[in-house]
Amino acid sequence: MRTVYLHADHDVRVEEAPEPVLLTGPDASGRDAIVRVVASCVCGSDLWGYRGIRQSGEARPMGHEFVGVVEAVGDAVATVKAGDFVIAPFYICCGTCLNCRNGVSTSCLNGGWWGGEVKGEGRADAGQGERVRVPLADGTLVVVPGGEPDPALIPGLLTLSDVMCTGHHAAVSGGVAPVRSYIEELLPEVLDGRIRPGLVFDLELPLSEAASAYAAMDERRAVKVLLRP
Repeated sequence: MRTVYLHADHDVRVEEAPEPVLLTGPDASGRDAIVRVVASCVCGSDLWGYRGIRQSGEARPMGHEFVGVVEAVGDAVATVKAGDFVIAPFYICCGTCLNCRNGVSTSCLNGGWWGGEVKGEGRADAGQGERVRVPLADGTLVVVPGGEPDPALIPGLLTLSDVMCTGHHAAVSGGVAPVRSYIEELLPEVLDGRIRPGLVFDLELPLSEAASAYAAMDERRAVKVLLRP
């Protein structure tokens, strides 16, 4: 499959990567899912590494905002099934630990970040790709009712993975936004058109042109770029 990697500052490449698979074996928790990405995007925070502000010293997969269709789930997944259209917040969380239950899922005791290691769940894929293995699927993913939505709603639904919920949080609080806690609250308003946060995307490009997407945002020719595989 194709996925986006940052190799160095201003060096974004779309490369082939192994197809994600559910973890198996005696140590696997069975709590993961495979999601076919329908849309992802470039975030302003992605530009930190792109501009050399936050470097890892090695190529790393990019992207932490995506929506898509579940293709497979582990044996222990209870609330998500194949065929569901889902929204993924910008982080991975279990939904059951003390911090998650207290509304601070960004500090999940069992979770992590896209493209990074998740305790006991292996390394998660990043969001700017064709498919993503999602650890802790029950806690992380939010199912959009009614199956795959009208294509016109995709941009608005994608904003719920980060920017819309982060803005909502900033209006009432501060700090890193626990967006997973807001998705279900704001989802009905996106679905019925009361709010249209998808208008934040002023450029759409195919995944193959991810380098152009980063350049457009870096040079302020675009506010936020939506990517479609």
